[in-house]
Amino acid sequence: MDEGIPHLQERQLLEHRDFIGLDYSSLYMCKPKRSLKRDDTKDTYKLPHRLIEKKRRDRINECIAQLKDLLPEHLKLTTLGHLEKAVVLELTLKHLKALTALTEQQHQKIIALQNVCGLYRWNAQEKPSSL
Repeated sequence: MDEGIPHLQERQLLEHRDFIGLDYSSLYMCKPKRSLKRDDTKDTYKLPHRLIEKKRRDRINECIAQLKDLLPEHLKLTTLGHLEKAVVLELTLKHLKALTALTEQQHQKIIALQNVCGLYRWNAQEKPSSL
């Protein structure tokens, strides 16, 4: 057998008396869902679930409201009346795509200007040395 792996006979086996008096409650953060469903009634289990879902929906609605506030007015005016959540998300995507395209165009212009400036600097440095 491999010397690095202890043999079964050399291991110290723990017995039931070794575990008596140990406190395991600190190891568990919460009860597993299965035991919650078995031990508690459906109503007491559904209440926290409903609250969690309500908080999740509230967070989503708040984020959509913030996105709506960030949209430019000209995009908001393209729709008639109330902006639905789906419309807010679609307009946000449209606006982000437009901003991304504009940013890319600006980046390309900056690179082109840097190349032109680099050529002028190179020409300015070359002329005195060639004379």
